[in-house]
This record gives sequence, structure tokens and C-alpha cells, in this order.
Amino acid sequence: MAKIVFIVQGEGRGHLSQSVALKEYLEIAGHTVEAVFAGCNSLHPLPSYYRELFGDRLKCFASPFFLRTPNKKGIYVGRTILFNLFRSLLYLREVKRIRRELARLNPHVVFNFYDLVGALALQKVSPSVKKIGIGHHFFLHLDEYRCSGGNALHEWFLRLHTRKVMGSCDKVLALSFRELTGNEQITVVPPLVREQFRNATHKEGPATLIYLLNEGFASDITTIAENNPDFQADIFSELPTETPMPPAIRLHAINDRAFLEKMESCRNLITTAGFDTVAEAAYMGVPLGVVPVRNHFEQHCNSFDMERSGLGVSLDGFTAEGLQGIKKSDNQWFRQWVDRAGEMIINQMEE
Repeated sequence: MAKIVFIVQGEGRGHLSQSVALKEYLEIAGHTVEAVFAGCNSLHPLPSYYRELFGDRLKCFASPFFLRTPNKKGIYVGRTILFNLFRSLLYLREVKRIRRELARLNPHVVFNFYDLVGALALQKVSPSVKKIGIGHHFFLHLDEYRCSGGNALHEWFLRLHTRKVMGSCDKVLALSFRELTGNEQITVVPPLVREQFRNATHKEGPATLIYLLNEGFASDITTIAENNPDFQADIFSELPTETPMPPAIRLHAINDRAFLEKMESCRNLITTAGFDTVAEAAYMGVPLGVVPVRNHFEQHCNSFDMERSGLGVSLDGFTAEGLQGIKKSDNQWFRQWVDRAGEMIINQMEE
């Protein structure tokens, strides 16, 4: 059986969730995850559930991350690039450290969950190690995929990042909401949804569930509550749980078990347009609305593709009017697609 190493971009939560789901599939098939290198930063530490799951196998490294706008509703693209360029020597030291660790571990396969430092490290790893890039961003390089609108410069930088990761890999797997053809470089595979979400059942309750990558949107939700007496919400974000809120709004620290419990009984879900929260909710059949983070081209595309795939609705913001447009959709085809993920990815690994 194969010895596996993960390199995981720690920005946001999506790549972390993907790596957990893939770990589950690999271990069922008899493979072992020997180590996980995860990008870490002091502003947005790795969630406790992730640290507990991998324990001593988890190794943090410095990796690029976004600078957020003061209102925490968007990101600075130009400043983010300059900030991370100033830190380039730190990142190069991390590249060398990861290479040394990989040489010591001598894995059969390394999965890179879209991390740039990891991509640089893999460029000089032994050719005996199979290197597989995995993530949803690779859809940008598929002729069958189109994402209209958005900032052209931001798209260019995202494509540049994606090409760097692709160039370091023997295989590239694009996670996609729906089945697409792929090309010579890229194989399209289903989203990676964790087992606990695949086994869960949704039964509609009274409260809206809200997940915020950018907690500045909480003020918009407060406005909804103040103007709509029947509105109830559970918010998961990095906001301190003691932050003053209307009585009908409950703040929660980010916790995967608690989030799943709320998702099972929520009325609907509104979230910033991360790929994995959308996939988890769509699999469970939760009525879904997404709000892309401003200046975040990837989220713009996720929102566009989610709506085009019939999984939910794209919203301009967190508003009472937007809530009215969220409806339950038919998700049986999507569940069947997601259920093929483990087998398809392991087949690609073993080829």
C-alpha cells in the first residue's frame, strides 16, 4: 500500500476539508497518510479539529495568504501580492525545509492541495515520487469551462498561480461541481465531501445558517435581524462569540461538528462562495445562497458555477430580499457524482 504525504494550502477552510475527505478515502483503501504539511499564519490559525485529526503528522509552514479590507468584506489583491513578495525569502526557506522532509519521508505519492510553496518544493523532488495537484481552481484551464465577468487582472494572477502548481505535478485533478471532459493535462473529478456530511440528513428548521470567511458581513446580517422580527440565524465565523448581536443571532466559533449539527436542522444556508461549503450543503440538500467575497476572482467563479450547476443561487449581498430567493433544488445527480470521488481519485493515483 502507498505512503502518502499531503501539502495543503491553509488559506480559508476548503483545502483543509478536501484533505480530510481524501484521507478518509485513502485509509479505507489501505493507504496511509504519513504527514501533512499545512500552510499556517498567525492571523488565521488552523482549526482545532484539523490539528487533533492529524496530531504529530501535522507540520506547519509559512505560506502566502490574503490581506483583507478594513471592513473585512473583501481582499486586497495588489497589497497581498506585494506583502507576500516581501516575505519571499521566508517562503524559499520553507521550500527547502519541505524538500528535506520529503526526502526523509520518502513517500510514494504527494498530493498538493493548491499550495504555491508546496509547488516550488515539488519541482526538485525525486522523480520516483508521484506528484498530484488537486483543487477546483484548475477548471480555469478547461476549454469546456467558462467564467464570465470579474477582474481581468485578478484572473491573470489566479491563472499564474494555477500554472505554477500544474507545472510541478505529474497529474492534475480538477474538482468540479459537475462532470466535464477534461484535457491532456487535467482530469475532472467530483468534489471531496467529508464522510460526516455524506452520512448526514437535512430536516428543515427555523434558523438560517451562515458561514462567513470574511466576518465583516456580520453587520449586514444584524440589519436583516433588526428589520425582520421572525429572522433567526446561527453564524460561524472568526468573530469573538461575545460580540454584541441581536437576540435572534447566535455566534459560534468555527467547529466542524457544531457546524454540521446546525446544517442538519437549518432553514437554509448563506455562505461566502467557498467551493467546499457549497459542495457539502448541496450534497445534503440544504437550500443554498452564496455571496462572493469582493475582489476574490475564485469566489466569483465558484458562485457563477454553483448557480449554473443548479445547486443554489448567487447573491449580491446578505439581504432579506436575497433570502426570499433561496429554494431547495434537486440534488440527486450531484450526490451520485460526489459518491464517485474516492474511487476516481484513487484510480488516478494508482495508474
